[in-house]
Amino acid sequence: MTEDLVIKNGLVVTPQGVIYGGVAVRHERILQIGADELLPKAKLEIDAEGAYVLPGIIDPHVHIGQTKEEGAVSAFRSESRSAVISGVTSFMIYVRFGNALERRLPVYQRCKIVGREQSFVDFKIHAYLVSETHLEEIDDLVKEGITSAKLMLGYREDEAKRAGLRAIDLGFAFRAMEKLASYGPPVLIQVHCEQPDIIGVMAERLMSQGRTDYPAWSESRPGFCEAIHAFSVGLIGLKTSCPVYIVHVSAKETVDVIRYLRQAGAKIYAETCPHYLTLTKDTSAGVLATMAPPLREEVDTQSLWQAVSDGSMDIIASDHVLRSRREKEEVGIWGGFPGVGGVGAILPLMMTEGVNKGRITIEQMVKLTSENAARIWGMYPKKGALSPGSDADIIIVDPHKEWVLSAENLKSASDYTIFEGRKVKGKVIKTFIRGKLVAENGELVAREPFGQYLYPLSRPLSPG
Repeated sequence: MTEDLVIKNGLVVTPQGVIYGGVAVRHERILQIGADELLPKAKLEIDAEGAYVLPGIIDPHVHIGQTKEEGAVSAFRSESRSAVISGVTSFMIYVRFGNALERRLPVYQRCKIVGREQSFVDFKIHAYLVSETHLEEIDDLVKEGITSAKLMLGYREDEAKRAGLRAIDLGFAFRAMEKLASYGPPVLIQVHCEQPDIIGVMAERLMSQGRTDYPAWSESRPGFCEAIHAFSVGLIGLKTSCPVYIVHVSAKETVDVIRYLRQAGAKIYAETCPHYLTLTKDTSAGVLATMAPPLREEVDTQSLWQAVSDGSMDIIASDHVLRSRREKEEVGIWGGFPGVGGVGAILPLMMTEGVNKGRITIEQMVKLTSENAARIWGMYPKKGALSPGSDADIIIVDPHKEWVLSAENLKSASDYTIFEGRKVKGKVIKTFIRGKLVAENGELVAREPFGQYLYPLSRPLSPG
C-alpha cells in the first residue's frame, strides 16, 4: 500500500529520543517512525537532508480580535499564516470581540466557526473570567470544550473600564478556582499576575517626574508585583486543588515563588516568552516594546533561562498581540496599548539562543514548545508528539540556516516587530498539518484554511 507522505533522511525527535530516519503518514496520522530503509513508499516523499524533524509547535498564548468580530476574522487568517510559516501548527487563543462583561459562550461559539473558516492552524479557545455572569456559565464553557479560563488581576477599576473589563480581586479568584477545581483535569485557571495598586503608585511617581522612556515603564511594574499575585493564587490553588497556570512569567522573584509552591505541593504551571529570554528593558525598540509585564533586567533573563533549563518552566509561548506601530507611538508608554507580536519568532529564537547555544537540548525545546502544552490541555499524544497514531503535525527545521527577523518575513499583519534586524540561526523549511504541506521556505502554500477546533481527548468530570 502506498502511503500519503514519507519524510526521510532526518533527525527525528520522538518522545523516546532522537533517531536518524523518517516518518510515514497515512490518513492525516503518523503510521510509522524508523530507519529510512524500513519506511514504505508514498505519494509524496520528502528528503529532510539531515535536518530536524519535529512535532509542530503549539503556542498556547495568542490574542485574536480585540474589539470587533471583523478584526477576529482578519486576524485569524493573517496571524495563523504568520504562525504556520514559522512552524506553529496549533495555537490557543483569547478573543475579545463583543461585550466582554456579558455572557461569552455565544462569542466563543461564533469564534469556532470563524476559526474553521479562516485559520491555517488548529486552534483552541481560552475564556476570560471577569464578571459574575462568567462564573455562572463555566459549566457551559467546559461542555463546549473550553477548559481553561484567565483571570486578569493586573487592573485597577479605572484601567479595567478603559479595557472594557471589570477589576477583580482574590475573592473572585477564590470562587472561580473552587468551581474550576470541581471538574478535574484538564480544566485549569490561568492568571495574569501584576499587583495593580503598587503599580499605580509607582507609575504615578514616574509620570510626575516626566519620564516617558521605556525603562520607566519597566520600573513602574517591578518584578515583586508579579510574584505577589503568583504566590497568592498559588496558595489558593493549593487549598482548592485547582491547577494554576501562570502566564508570561518575567521576573526572577516569580521563578523563586513557583519553585517554592511546587515544593509545597501546588499544581502550578509556568509559561515564559521569547522576548523575556532575549531582551531587557534597555531594548532599542522603545515604546514599541510596551507589554505587561515589561521587559526586565539581565538578572531576570538569566533566572528565566535557568528555569527553562532545569524544568522549572513548562512552556514557551508568544503572548502574541496584534498591534500597529502607529497606535504604539501615538499614545506612548503610558497610553494603554501594551502587547507585542511574536508567534512567528518562537522557533528561531529558541533554536538560536537555546539549542544552538547549548542552554537546552533539542528534546527540551520540543517539550517546552509542543509536548508540555499538549499534556497540560489533555491532547497528548494526539498533539505534541511524533508517535504512531499522533496527528501528522510535522515541521522540518534546518538548525544551521542563518537569517534575519523582520516584520516583512514574519508576515504578521503587524507592521513592526521588536526583533527587527535580529540575526538568528535555525529556520523552519516545511510545515505539515495532519499530513498536508501548508508552508514551505517561509511562504504559505495551502490555498485555503483548514483549521480544526481542539478538544481534550477525554471529557472533564462533571462538577461535584
